[in-house]
Formats: sequence, C-alpha cells, structure tokens
Amino acid sequence: MGLHARRGRRPGVRRVALQADQSPDPEGRIGAERRGVDHNREDTVALLLASLVATTAHSQTTAWRNVRDSGAVADGVTDDTAAFQRAIDECAATGGGLVQVPTGKYLLAGSLTLHASVTLEGAWRAPATVDRYVDPESPTGAPKLSGSVLLATGGKGDENGPPLLRLGFNACLKGVTVFYPEQTKTNPPIPYPWTVQSAGADNCAVVDCLFVNPYQAVDFGTYPSGRHTIRNLYAEALRRGVYVDMCLDVGRLENIHLWPFWTAADADSPVNAFRLEQGEGFILGRSDWEYISNSFAISYNVGLRFIRGRGDGPFAGGGNYLLTQSGADCCNTAVLVEETQGHSGVSFSNSQIFGDIIVAPTNSGMVRFTGCGLFGSLNGRQGVALAKLAGTGRVSFSNCHFYCIHPESRNAETMILVEGGRVAINGCVFLNNQGTAGVNSNPVPLVLEPDVRAALITDNEFYGQARIVNRARGRVVIEDNLEQTDEDPFPEGQ
Repeated sequence: MGLHARRGRRPGVRRVALQADQSPDPEGRIGAERRGVDHNREDTVALLLASLVATTAHSQTTAWRNVRDSGAVADGVTDDTAAFQRAIDECAATGGGLVQVPTGKYLLAGSLTLHASVTLEGAWRAPATVDRYVDPESPTGAPKLSGSVLLATGGKGDENGPPLLRLGFNACLKGVTVFYPEQTKTNPPIPYPWTVQSAGADNCAVVDCLFVNPYQAVDFGTYPSGRHTIRNLYAEALRRGVYVDMCLDVGRLENIHLWPFWTAADADSPVNAFRLEQGEGFILGRSDWEYISNSFAISYNVGLRFIRGRGDGPFAGGGNYLLTQSGADCCNTAVLVEETQGHSGVSFSNSQIFGDIIVAPTNSGMVRFTGCGLFGSLNGRQGVALAKLAGTGRVSFSNCHFYCIHPESRNAETMILVEGGRVAINGCVFLNNQGTAGVNSNPVPLVLEPDVRAALITDNEFYGQARIVNRARGRVVIEDNLEQTDEDPFPEGQ
C-alpha cells in the first residue's frame, strides 16, 4: 500500500482546511479576518462542496444495470427477453441510466421497450462487421459474430408486428450486433418487424451498431421522432433500411453503410435478387432540416427515395434534406424523388451516384446536385442512361460530371431526359462521347421535351458532340458550351 493510500489520500489531491481559527489576535480579529483569507476563497470552497453533494446525489439517482445481473444467460438458446426488460425497467424507475450488455449471444424471442432516458449499450465503440461471412461451425451457415450479439426471433412472418426495440424519449441503442438466425436467403425472405422503432418520442438514437440481416432496420417515421440520431450503423437491410418521416426538428443520419455483406459469400443467393427487385435503402418523408452525411446504400432497387409525408397538418408534404458525401451505388434507381418541400427541397453535395435519377411528375420542390459524380443507369430499363426529370420543381446540376459506366445504360436513347418543370445544368462535364461501340459511346446527352417551363444550359464541357435536343415551349438559354474537347478521354486500360 502506497503512502497516499495509507494516509487515506489520493495522489494529487490537496487537503483543504475548512475550520478557521476562532481565537482573537491582539487586534481582536478572528477566523478568516485573522488569517487575512480572501472571502472569495471560502466561497469557492463552498461551491466545491455543493458540487460534490450534487454529483453524489446524481450518482445515487442515475442507474447502471447489467443484463447478466438481471438474469440474462447469454447462451444463444435461453430466451433473455424478460431479463433485458427487467434491467431496463429497473433503470428507468430511477430516472434513467445505462443498461450494459456484456459480450455474448442473447436470444430475444420477444420485443423490448427502451424507456425514456435509458441507454442499452453493448461492447462496440465503433460500427463492426462480421468476423467471417460464414461460420464453419454453424450448421445453418450463419456468419461468425462477436461482441454483444442480440439474436432476434420475435415477429417472424409479420412485418407490421412489434419491433425488436421500441425507443422512448432520449433512449439510445449503442454498441450491439443484431442477427436474425431464422432468416433465410430466399426470394422472398421471411418478413420481420422493424429492428428499431421510435415510440413517438424525440431524441431517439442508434449508435455504433451492426444489424446483420434485418428485414427492416430503423423506423423513425411511423411515429413522430424529432431530433433523432443514427450514427455509425452498418446493415444489410433486406427490404427497408432507414425510414424517416414526421420529424419537425432536425434529424441527423451519419455514417450509415447499407451493403450486402451477409450474402457476400453467396453472390447468387435468391435474396440478392429480392433486394434488387424490392429493397429500399433510405425512405425519406416529411422532415424539417434533415442532415445526412457519409451515408451509403448499394445494390437496392431504390437507394434513396424521397416521399410525401404520411401525416396530416404539419406532418404533411415533402421533406427538406441536406446530403453531403453520401450516395447510392449499383441501384436500379439510385435517387427517386416523389416529393420534396417546395421552398427547400433536397440538396446533394460532394456525392456519388450510380443508378437512375428519377424526379417524378408529383414533385414540386427543389432538387440540387453540386459537385457530384453521376455515373449513369445500371441497366437503362427506364428509358434513360442517367436521369429522367419531371414535375413542376427545379432540378439543378452545378459543377458535376456525367459518365455512363455500365454498357447496358447505353441502350437508352437519351442520357438526361427532361419531360417537364425547370432544369439548370451549369459548369458540368459530359465525359462520354458518341462512338460506335465500347466504353466511350453514349446516347444523346440532353433532351428537353415540350412541357419544360425553363432551362439554363450554360458553361458545360462535352467531350464528344453536345447534340442538345430542344423541344421545350418554355424559356430556354443554351450558350457558352464547349464540345468535342476529347474524342478518347479514357484510353484502353485506364
């Protein structure tokens, strides 16, 4: 035992004398007056004591629980739902706190309610992924999982059933892996309810989690969920990834990665076909100032879908979304805009998109792409090699580059087809040129149809021929565009 420990003191902590000398000096001064102590120092000591008392009181009312102490077995066989809920309830009864989930495999055959101000926290401090795509010791071919693993079996066959976790005000799910051991790699897979759903509360959060194979991952849209946060989420959501709606106060989606890692060891699995036929990465309804950063979806039917909010009154209409360093890859439709908020709309910046960009006739809001790489259609099946734009809103591309990568996209007659509304393409680069075959061939770069109300096509560079087809009855400016600047921009092997 060290010197400080023997004396009951902690290293670096100085003792403070709290009782002044009460005997008078020859001039009649006592206590602090006798010592010449500044009264401010005594005030500081009093404040420190008050802070210590407050901290102690807080520690006595803020709960920490461990699911093992509440009876969780973590053997992957015993249903631990009741033990988890017991720990959560005990924590909530004291005003909230932390429920810890040590490493292990916990079978949850039911649904959990994560009450207000309670965090359910596992071992991860960053988003994880599986150790191996397939665990050789598992007869079902499940991935090798580590950390705090929740094995979810409840709600099998019912996508509208209770979620695995329902989050209350200020509730947070953090640092866990969720796996559905009874899910199948079939087309269609087995429907399940949402993994996480807001209970109609603000400030819900999902942080540092891995959802291996959810049918539906996070629902912050069925019920109001203002100021929600999803940060550092990895998932292979089979039907729906992240759903946002009914948010009137700035939600945040950060570092979300949706990709087919569960099926990576079996690329021909039928569930891959299902995801490409019906899967939706992000479904984005009514939200007021939603910030999305560093987020990504690959190999879905629709990567990012912007919809009209399902609610009434203030929850009606489209959303207002700001996306940076985010996008969709290898999706049939990478971006589908059905409706956005009229005066604000949707803005992409420094993003990359591979798949059709479709703005539907129902949209009346703004859609902006700034400094983006747009890589064309996956298959050209919607009649365009890159984008089809309609509605009455304004769609703008500024300082972007267009390049149709996939050979099948070049089967379409037009790269960008503007059927109506307003469009601006300024300072952009069309990389493909019009060859007869090979990488450098592409359809007509731009077609403006009669219902276009306004178009500004200026200061762009076309590596090949510009060949802008203008049938618009509205007001159009096409000027200061360069063409045929590089007939062979990508020599073989580059």
